[in-house]
This record gives sequence, C-alpha cells and structure tokens, in this order.
Amino acid sequence: MKFLRFTNEAAARAAFADHLTEDGEWPAYIGTVAVDVVGTIHRPTGIMLDDDLPEMAALPGFHINLSDSVPGLEGFEIDAPTTPARVFFGAE
Repeated sequence: MKFLRFTNEAAARAAFADHLTEDGEWPAYIGTVAVDVVGTIHRPTGIMLDDDLPEMAALPGFHINLSDSVPGLEGFEIDAPTTPARVFFGAE
C-alpha cells in the first residue's frame, strides 16, 4: 500500500491529470492499482468542546492511498503512518 500526500487538492489533481476521468473525477483504478482519495484528514486536538465532542484539527496536506505504486506518482509517496486514517481491506 502506498500513501501519497500533496500540498492541496489542486496539486493532487495536477499530479493525477492524466488519470482523471473525462468528467474530471478521480479514478477508482489506474490500471490494476486501486485509488482511495482520502482528502483532508482531521484528528482530535485533545480539547473537548462544550457539547462533549472533541475539537478536531486538519493535518497538513491532501491525502490519497494507492494499492501499489503508480509510475509518475512515486515522488508524492510518504512513509506509512503509524495510525493511518484508512487502509485497503487486507492491506499489510
């Protein structure tokens, strides 16, 4: 599994330009590689709000997961997070 991070969605769309659908939508697959557009990830800050909900803060970047490497996108791969927001079923 590969984890990609871009500065923002526009940068991700530019990197994926050759893979977007004719309608400009994200692909579900690039060849046999599955694509999971996670987007902005939010994590609790440790502060509880008045209504007993945790305050959330956005992590830097726009995130996309791939089931394997895609030529041309390797430069956006990051080390696997210790607690990923999402993974593919059965991914190690």
